[in-house]
Amino acid sequence: MHVAKALLAIFGLTVAFCITMFCDLNVPWPTRDSPTVLNSKKSKKQPQKKAIAEYDHNIQEALDLLTPSEKQRMSELTYELMEMGYTTLAFNHVVRSKYDPVSQKYPFGKSHCQPPFPKLDPRTRKAHGIEAYRAGIKQLSRLTVVFDSDEAVKSGSGFVSANAQALQQYDLLSVTPTTEAAFQHACITLSELKPFSIDIISLDLAAAPRLPFYLKRSTVGAALANGVVFEITYGAAVANTQDTPDVSAARRNLFAGARDLLRATNGKGVIISSSALDALGIRAPYDVMNLAALMGMTPNAAKDAISTTCQSLMIRAETRQTFRGTVSKPYVLPAEHKPTSGIDESSKKRAKRKLSNLSLKHI
Repeated sequence: MHVAKALLAIFGLTVAFCITMFCDLNVPWPTRDSPTVLNSKKSKKQPQKKAIAEYDHNIQEALDLLTPSEKQRMSELTYELMEMGYTTLAFNHVVRSKYDPVSQKYPFGKSHCQPPFPKLDPRTRKAHGIEAYRAGIKQLSRLTVVFDSDEAVKSGSGFVSANAQALQQYDLLSVTPTTEAAFQHACITLSELKPFSIDIISLDLAAAPRLPFYLKRSTVGAALANGVVFEITYGAAVANTQDTPDVSAARRNLFAGARDLLRATNGKGVIISSSALDALGIRAPYDVMNLAALMGMTPNAAKDAISTTCQSLMIRAETRQTFRGTVSKPYVLPAEHKPTSGIDESSKKRAKRKLSNLSLKHI
């Protein structure tokens, strides 16, 4: 019995190293101003709870802050992503104004180390009696601030030193610019590595046939040089929401905007996320790769957009905690050759013989 468990554990670890890690870094977390899915009769009948601001976030768990319908929807989303083969997801808290940690508190429970579904997360499932070789999905937290006007940039976005401690609760930070000034501010100023630097610039490509600003190579290159990535979300093009009732138009806008973004980035530093509001809006990893190929990505770039680039992004995001002590371009020095004890003793004996021979000659 013990041998079988050991073999199963070894087999599970071997398979884990062989399987590619797929990521979906944009799963919207329910808020009071979030769009809801159309034609959902259950959501209309469910009574709405009080505003999240009335709850004590230091006591309540993440799921306790949601309505029953929202709990069920987020549970279905998480389990469906895990069943499709995703290994990492990020719950996205969207803020459509200046970020204020006092009024816009951390919505994912009392601790950022405790994910909303701890039995599914590889970091916490062992404490709940779940074996390590079983499938799981790592759950991250993300904050997205939407710059809907130039005034939002002038008055401040909330990414300042005073809010650095509150911002470090989130694993990922991102912005959604909607104007030229906001886009330049995000690419040049907010992308610099500091405790409150952003990791993702998310563009709403499906909202209109063209972006309200031009994607300049110099501006985009500044963000890519600092390690920031650009995000393409496909959720609005595959499911009906209040923001995108016309799916066919949203799909056309998505493909046109994605080609412009790939032209400016040369296909590098781009990730693809779902931004799905329910389980019907997500697609399997290889379906997302096919969708990326239709946008103009190469097969390798399409795979990197949901795997390797996302993993590099998460590593960069961790440097915000210790950014003053990071090392750029580390390299390994070759080990110095040290003689063994046997060689050292033989050399000592030879030296003694030479000394004795010299002394005999002088006599």
